Amino acid sequence: MSRRSFRQTRQKISCKIKSLLNRMSLWMQLAFIMTLIISVITCALIYTEYTSTRQTTINNLTETTEKLLTLETKNLGDYLSDLANFCILPCYDLRLIQSIEQQSAFTEAQLAYLKEQMYYYYYTRSDIDDYHIYLLNQELSVGRGVRDQHITSSTCDISELEDIYQTCIESPYYHAVFPAENPSSFFTYYHTMIRVKDKNPQALVKIQVDTSFLNKLLLNHSDHGEIFLILDHNGQLIYSSDTDLLPDDTSLCSVMDSRRQNGRSNETVTLSDSQYLYISPDAAAGGLHLISLIPLSYIDSQIGQIQKSFCIGGLLIGLATIILINLLIHMLTNPLHVLSKQMERTGSGDFHTVVHTDGSREIIELSQSFNLMVSHIDELIRRTYLAELSEKSARLTALESQLNPHFLYNTLQAISTEALLNDQPQINKMITSLASNLRYTIKSEDLVPLRNEMVYVNNYIYLQKIRMDDNLQVNIRIDPDTEEFLIPKISIQTLVENSIIHGISPATGSIQIDISAKRVENYIHICVRDNGNGIPEEQLSLLYADFERQDKTGSTGGIGLVNLYTRLKLLYPQPATLDIRSKPGKYTEILLVLPAMTEKPKQPD
Repeated sequence: MSRRSFRQTRQKISCKIKSLLNRMSLWMQLAFIMTLIISVITCALIYTEYTSTRQTTINNLTETTEKLLTLETKNLGDYLSDLANFCILPCYDLRLIQSIEQQSAFTEAQLAYLKEQMYYYYYTRSDIDDYHIYLLNQELSVGRGVRDQHITSSTCDISELEDIYQTCIESPYYHAVFPAENPSSFFTYYHTMIRVKDKNPQALVKIQVDTSFLNKLLLNHSDHGEIFLILDHNGQLIYSSDTDLLPDDTSLCSVMDSRRQNGRSNETVTLSDSQYLYISPDAAAGGLHLISLIPLSYIDSQIGQIQKSFCIGGLLIGLATIILINLLIHMLTNPLHVLSKQMERTGSGDFHTVVHTDGSREIIELSQSFNLMVSHIDELIRRTYLAELSEKSARLTALESQLNPHFLYNTLQAISTEALLNDQPQINKMITSLASNLRYTIKSEDLVPLRNEMVYVNNYIYLQKIRMDDNLQVNIRIDPDTEEFLIPKISIQTLVENSIIHGISPATGSIQIDISAKRVENYIHICVRDNGNGIPEEQLSLLYADFERQDKTGSTGGIGLVNLYTRLKLLYPQPATLDIRSKPGKYTEILLVLPAMTEKPKQPD
């Protein structure tokens, strides 16, 4: 079908649907649409729930099996460690290890002693079917098989063991694991015996273990088609619970190659035209990996009944919902017309209308919500009007509050002039300092140059020294390159005032204050230190608690140090800190660390 003919067919179908809907009443149109929507939603929910249930089942099964395999991997690792310890038992016998390491041929006494010890070793374990030691220097094999009654010896061709010996040498565990040589055994285990001083191999131990440990592993795996595999680090099959699955099976080789390439587990794989859930822990036991292949057909059979019950329940709920919605839609269409008319009146500007409609509970709640909305709109209009009036009143009050400080400043200037005319220079200087500080405090700037702040501080100190005389000693060290940097207004004065108020000891009645400022990289360090009373540890903890409370509440209240701490957080977008160090009866040191800047930071929008 061409694109043009497809467009024409779509337009014809659309026209027929519109024509059909135009001949239907409103409630029938809504019922049709809602029925269609609910049907689609019901089908989607059924599919989603089935998919979710299936995935949840797979996840739970995967998690449980992976934990089990991890535990079994640990047990297998311990088992291989036990076998390794068993294989090196001759190394603990000095006489025996000297015989094994010698280059000359064994004497009859040495061979008899070796057989005697091996006989003893053999019967220390109950899980061994075959136990042999291949003496590399002697080209001699000593041991016994499952059908042998005694320890026997025979010559052997060491070259035939070269691949096995090389595998053991390359392994970090000095061992190699191969499939069992007979169906009644679990696997064949090889381990090297080396000379300690030069790591030179002297013998190769071969053990073929029975299925006692394997039977314990298989007890944890169900018989619902699960395949339990053990592979070495090269992906070679050591054991399979499926006897039909051979190491050279093409489908198994394909799965193992895929696992080695992508390095992922817990996915779906195809084996012999059947899908399995591939589960394998990340850990390995002596280079061996445990793998569980759980057939997806088993998982699907487990959730089949759940799926059937959910489908029936979903269809019944969907059908009941469709019927109920059709009834509600039919009840809603009549009162909606009344509500629409009332909305038109409100839209024209009448916010005093009240809707009273009968019908379903939803329509009544909608009417009440509409009435509440209209009431809120009317209230907002009234509040906006009152807010405009309050704003104008606040501006007038703020303007009036600025008149009194200016009046006081002008009066102080007049008194200062009068003192100068009456030959009172000290009074003139005191009033001038006070007036200067008054003017400084009523300025609207939040951040001022350090130079201006120090003028204010010096005036404050001068006035305090008039009162305290020699009981107040102040040393000031301000680096010239910091004078133009901006700091919070009345910040240093706050620290000085804090030292004077809280630092003077009743016993001495005097105090010494050191003020310093210097630049450290991109910050200014301002330090105010006194030799006063100090701050008790409990009071210092309460002060820091007040700092934290200001951070959490966002409040700008408080006085003194708390107020200064709050202003630092509000004025600086970069970190600014106030650190207090004190020793009761010795000193108090307050350090302000402020960003070094000459322009005010931009406030966020």
